[in-house]
Amino acid sequence: MPRIRKEQLSRNHDRADFDCGVEELNTFLQKTARRQDERHLVRTMVLVDAEQPEQILAYYSTAPCEITPPTGVRAWKNYPHPVPFLRMTRLASHLSVRGLGFGELALLAAIEDAATISREFTAIGGLVVDAKDQRAAGFYEKYGFIRVEEDALQLFLPIQDCVSLMDEPHER
Repeated sequence: MPRIRKEQLSRNHDRADFDCGVEELNTFLQKTARRQDERHLVRTMVLVDAEQPEQILAYYSTAPCEITPPTGVRAWKNYPHPVPFLRMTRLASHLSVRGLGFGELALLAAIEDAATISREFTAIGGLVVDAKDQRAAGFYEKYGFIRVEEDALQLFLPIQDCVSLMDEPHER
């Protein structure tokens, strides 16, 4: 397996050749991601092979958000305000690496970003995602994400779980 690096999307990355099989995700990366990053709306991070850093193997995008405190979370019981979160807005891996765990690596990188934000910058409730379908929701649930409402496609990972995942020894 190549040595993988996480980098902020830049002009040096070959966006034109990225293909995850989902046109909407390809188009976002190719035409919109850098502009939104420059405007401080969405941050897009890419996973690259250290030997070929221009080739994007996977990417994810994040942005700050607020959500109504999910029921059943004791820390937010009776909390009257929306809770700040980091939202993962997109996640995709190149077709050439499909099935090799790059989606998981990108998700772990986003979880690490949430933990870092909480530790070093400001308090947040965790990482929230809007799954595109029930299958995608099941992927996130394997990593401990909790549905905001039963059968809903919005899920979150509490910040204490983000921090715990990053504190555990694991391979990347």
